[in-house]
Amino acid sequence: MLARISPAARFFGARLWPLASLALLVACGSGASGGYSVPGLSAVLPESPLVRSARSEFLALPGARGPVAESPRPQEFQADWRKYGSGSSSRLAILLTDPDSAWLGLAHGMKSFGIPFMITDSLERALEHRAVLVYPGFKKGKLDEAKLSLLHEHARAGGVILSTLLAAPPRGLAGFFGFGGTRSNRKRFELTYSASNFADGFTYPEERTIRLANPQRSRGRLRTLAFLEPSEALAFYNDGQAAIVRREIGAGAAIAFGFDLGLYIKKAQGNRDEEANRGYVNGFEPSLDTILRFLSQIYSHYEPDALTLHPAPEGYPLSVIVSHDVDYAGSLANSVVYAEYERSMGYGATYFLQTKYFRDFFDEVFFDERTPQLMASLESLGMELASHSVSHSDVFAQLPQGSYRESYPDYQPRIIEFFYTRNATVMGELRVSKYLIERYSRSNVISFRPGFLANPFSLPQSLESAGYKFSSTVTANDVMTQLPFRQAYNRLYSSQTMTYEFPVTVEDEKDQPMDGRVDQAVELADKLSRYGGLFMILIHPNVLDDKLRFLQEFTLRVRDRAWWGTLAEFGQWWEARDRVELDVVYKDGLRYLRISAPSPVKGLGLRLNDGDALGSESIDTKLVGGLTVLDLPAGTTELPLIAIDRVGTSLDN
Repeated sequence: MLARISPAARFFGARLWPLASLALLVACGSGASGGYSVPGLSAVLPESPLVRSARSEFLALPGARGPVAESPRPQEFQADWRKYGSGSSSRLAILLTDPDSAWLGLAHGMKSFGIPFMITDSLERALEHRAVLVYPGFKKGKLDEAKLSLLHEHARAGGVILSTLLAAPPRGLAGFFGFGGTRSNRKRFELTYSASNFADGFTYPEERTIRLANPQRSRGRLRTLAFLEPSEALAFYNDGQAAIVRREIGAGAAIAFGFDLGLYIKKAQGNRDEEANRGYVNGFEPSLDTILRFLSQIYSHYEPDALTLHPAPEGYPLSVIVSHDVDYAGSLANSVVYAEYERSMGYGATYFLQTKYFRDFFDEVFFDERTPQLMASLESLGMELASHSVSHSDVFAQLPQGSYRESYPDYQPRIIEFFYTRNATVMGELRVSKYLIERYSRSNVISFRPGFLANPFSLPQSLESAGYKFSSTVTANDVMTQLPFRQAYNRLYSSQTMTYEFPVTVEDEKDQPMDGRVDQAVELADKLSRYGGLFMILIHPNVLDDKLRFLQEFTLRVRDRAWWGTLAEFGQWWEARDRVELDVVYKDGLRYLRISAPSPVKGLGLRLNDGDALGSESIDTKLVGGLTVLDLPAGTTELPLIAIDRVGTSLDN
């Protein structure tokens, strides 16, 4: 199949082709996979001859035939906002005025950052909450004088009304939000925050000025509304006009956004923003994260009972996942060396293994009779075995979906030349690679990374169909977030899957040698540590010099101030965190934290509002850097909240 690939995929492809070298076309010979040896390892399978045909050669793995069962075909079901319709008044309320909008972007974004929210289509119910976000905005003819008066009263009493305004606002709203007029266009591509207590933490240029769109591409740009003659501008577009405005009303305020927040979040997470990012990898691109941080600050400022979930386990300021793409014959023996070092430092890493059982244009056979012992060695060191596809096709993003019945040995893809892959399918790459790793190891494979980070639109639901939970398919810069997120069906805006994406932060082949970038990587880790970001490292273990030195030095400098573990370990924690529900409730004049989860969450970090503390002895808690950390059991737990003065004395008595 001949197809074009994206610039991102082309970048990763260009950096990997030299690794295969000219040896990739050398004949393997009977029973040989060539290119590596692991001292002390012996074959655990009978020697298997290469099966020859007129057009191809592949290694016949004895006893391997599968997977046998057909994968379920994905079915798209539109997400129902009513599933997010419960919760106490301490949550941020989303007043949904159009169920066909991209509200799912708001839901996934707030879940990633840990902001408790609920969704309702009732203005009266929304106004039970101090912080109310009207999304996607007020519709003409739906806001009368009585409802506008309710909004004013809510703000005067100390609440905040936020709204996206995507067109000329209904009558009365200009005065309510404090601007004189609007101007709409699709040419704006950047936003700069002005000084305010909501943007105090945005100290770096990449945080202060963020990308909304790609200035070189008109397709995919958001429609933006600028506010003329604002009472107060909280942010400006690149043309100097106000993008976010605030008007203080009594003890509260009204805040308007001139762009679609939900659509912006979901376009970025879905990698559909026409490369709005300023760089592809190895840099700091927190554009999406600043939006979530900005909303969180507004919520915490106006809601006395505000509380949020921390994005890293055990209250650590940072999570680090070391991952390796094993996609070259010479990388196999080196993997054990990396794993031994990682275990010596007390953490496990994730090894994405290509299950290459044939010779083609890219490389020779290397998933052969010696691979099971190699995988056993990695498992014994506490490493995660994950899939890196079968063929490592550079056009994976353009492959046909497949039959959902692909199995070894009938599945026989081949790389013919650059941008030309034959007989490969998306489901074949997912199904067969997972089967082979599980067939010859003790592992249950639940994590996947495609070759070249090629990203089919169907990948989220295909992963779910094939039995995966976690994906690391994009770079953090490319999706403009340093946080994991739940994936949407077809990477669009209205349906969701049960798979999660964990973006790559730093990789090994750009700007070589890698050990010359340790200071840069540590500085990036420091930036992410300010809000609990994820630091995902991608290293190809094809060499043991600069890349291993990078890992060693970076580990020594960051090990004690971050959580470290495999993608599966972090992913399972993240999945459990994603299902946690937070509420503050009142009983007999006392306040309680009500926290619910269908499964236990170890090391869950909570950021309580200033002056609050948990007062129960029924569950162990600890304070870590301003966070309250606890091991949350499954079910619903209620803990008393106590107001504490500045010297630590309870004010509730």
